[in-house]
Amino acid sequence: MTEQFTLNGRRTVAYNCHEEDETGIIFCMVVEDEAGYRPMTGNDPLAMPWYFAYKKDHRNDDGTLNRQALDKAAEETIRTWNEENGYTSREVIDIVASSMRKSMGA
Repeated sequence: MTEQFTLNGRRTVAYNCHEEDETGIIFCMVVEDEAGYRPMTGNDPLAMPWYFAYKKDHRNDDGTLNRQALDKAAEETIRTWNEENGYTSREVIDIVASSMRKSMGA
């Protein structure tokens, strides 16, 4: 079994929080029992954002964004990352729910 990815001893998963910029959908992390989420946008001038999917890779023939393909690619990246870091889909749901409960003051 793969060792689960943690931050400060808490289980941490990738999650689509629908953060995006002109480049793509930004990689976000949710930490168990911590309110909110962490968009991976870089914390210093030399850091660049991490992305689940790039808009340039999901364009229609006329150059417009294929939102469905972009979202599907992001979800596949998220699923793969979480699996490779030892999380089942049920565990991801539980971790995200714990974060939502903290966000609501529960």
